[in-house]
Amino acid sequence: MRIAYYNHTSAVSGAEMNLMVTAKHYTKAHPVIFAPEGELLDRARKDWLEVVPLASFNARLSRNPFRLAAGLIGMFKAGWQLSEAVREQDIQVIHANSLRAGMMASFFSWRHRIPVVWHLHDIPPKGLTGWLIRMYAMRAAQSVIAISEPVMKDYLKLGQRIQLVHNGAVLSEFPVKEKEYIREKIRMQLNTPLESKVMTIIGQIAPWKRQEDAIRALHALVQQGEENYLWIVGEPKFRLENELYLEELYRLAERLKVKDYVRFTGFREDIDEICCAADLLLLCSENEPFGRVIIEAMAQGTPVIATSGGGVSEIIQHKRNGLLYTTRNILELVQGIQDIQRNEELRRRICENGIERIKNHFSIEQAAAATEQIYSHLMTGETGTNSGLRQSREVAK
Repeated sequence: MRIAYYNHTSAVSGAEMNLMVTAKHYTKAHPVIFAPEGELLDRARKDWLEVVPLASFNARLSRNPFRLAAGLIGMFKAGWQLSEAVREQDIQVIHANSLRAGMMASFFSWRHRIPVVWHLHDIPPKGLTGWLIRMYAMRAAQSVIAISEPVMKDYLKLGQRIQLVHNGAVLSEFPVKEKEYIREKIRMQLNTPLESKVMTIIGQIAPWKRQEDAIRALHALVQQGEENYLWIVGEPKFRLENELYLEELYRLAERLKVKDYVRFTGFREDIDEICCAADLLLLCSENEPFGRVIIEAMAQGTPVIATSGGGVSEIIQHKRNGLLYTTRNILELVQGIQDIQRNEELRRRICENGIERIKNHFSIEQAAAATEQIYSHLMTGETGTNSGLRQSREVAK
């Protein structure tokens, strides 16, 4: 099966990382990455994946009617260019890697006549905009993949066309000796004492990711005489507000007098190694759609404390394979950190159960096989089994 993976942007964040790692684990499908020149195609080439460069496109939803019209014109133009490209590449299925990519890929389905899969990585917009997109999806999408129940719930009227496929993690836990080497190497790189307590928060720098809460928790710990270090891994992308938020984080660390304990690393590719070198992963997001970094950390045996909103509770079972806390509740977050750091039995149990959780429910092989099955159903004219919610209930047990 030749599958066109369509990404309308060249920037790399969680959705693109999931695209890349899943594409490398197919056993039946041959992925071809269609995207503008840039970071995504550069990474794909390094992984020896087939690529087809497209013209760049960048537009955002706006209340300004002129900007909105210009954005729609740009989307139609990009959709036409995609339809031209896939017709020349003997493609059987188009896998659109976002809501917007799905809309653009479907605009000219009457022309390319190739089934289109929409892959939803974010909680869809609400209000009139969200309703219009759902109505279009009802007409245009042959299949829709959602990464969690909160992402999925507004699209249940699609019936058998909507499927739940959780992101998958590569099960490549490092041996003990190698972990010790990685721990020393990364801590030296980040100017962090080898025997210190280290927390990390990994993801795009953005207000909704709430890295500020991790800094405030660090401040509370330091105030109580508990020296900790915090690695903030990620960079601002897509919006000016994210760049401004990074500046706010620098100022917050300085104002709270913890800047000596904070390391802003920027974007890093060695997430598995970062998780190995840290003692604890924090996820402070508001309404996180899934939390790919959670399964990456758990696969390495790193304990996780995360907010309980969004799709996170589909991964973490509180006090069994991780800890959950209420978004914005710094006191609760601090208590969770102290519980992990002070209670070795709790830490050991969470680490062991976390690895087992990923093996049983969130492996990359499972995710790749489920996606390939959707492709096969589309190519044979079947609509799938609508097993999404049943799968989620089984995972939650």
